[in-house]
Amino acid sequence: MNKELVLLLKIAIPTGRLFNRSWNLLREIDSSLPELDELSRKLVWRGNVFEIYLVKPWDIPVYVEEKITEIGIVGGDVIRERKSNVVIMGRFRFGYCKMVLASYPEWDIKSKESVKVASKYPKVSEEYFNNKWKGIDYEIVKLNGSVELAPIANIADCIIDLVETGNTLRENGLEIKDVIFETSAMLIINEVSFAFKKDEVLDLIAKMEEAENDQSD
Repeated sequence: MNKELVLLLKIAIPTGRLFNRSWNLLREIDSSLPELDELSRKLVWRGNVFEIYLVKPWDIPVYVEEKITEIGIVGGDVIRERKSNVVIMGRFRFGYCKMVLASYPEWDIKSKESVKVASKYPKVSEEYFNNKWKGIDYEIVKLNGSVELAPIANIADCIIDLVETGNTLRENGLEIKDVIFETSAMLIINEVSFAFKKDEVLDLIAKMEEAENDQSD
């Protein structure tokens, strides 16, 4: 496989849980990039194919929307919450998670007239209750971390959060009550960038699919 693309592409990839898989995927295409254990605290890395920006996950859509980078890799949860004006070009198998409603085993939303829900995702939560539980009054408590603590601390009756294995829920006595959506890492692009670099981007998508398949073998 010819792994070289015609033009240098600027791409934002997320720090955190998706970083290692994202970096290794790009390195399959651009072998001039260093190995993971060779990385320093630099936030911008330039290879033969990519100029890579290491960005907080919630800021990835901003970098793409503002044309700081042409493309980005980000979790689908961020796209759903931010309502970002970007084009989703592809979905990867890695980074699989579920957005769920969770609470104590004895808690039953069907018997409630009003609920208090804690979440890092207020827009997702609002959309979920408006679409599925129209007869229930709800209040959303925005938290930035340790959402599982909210029912324990009586901050909320239930939570809406992204889960990977569900272990943290179980360890805190909670269980999944409903799966709102499933998601994984996604490739996003600015509309203008796609118009000007369509061939390069489509070539990149094909190479990413092949690289991800190689990693799975």
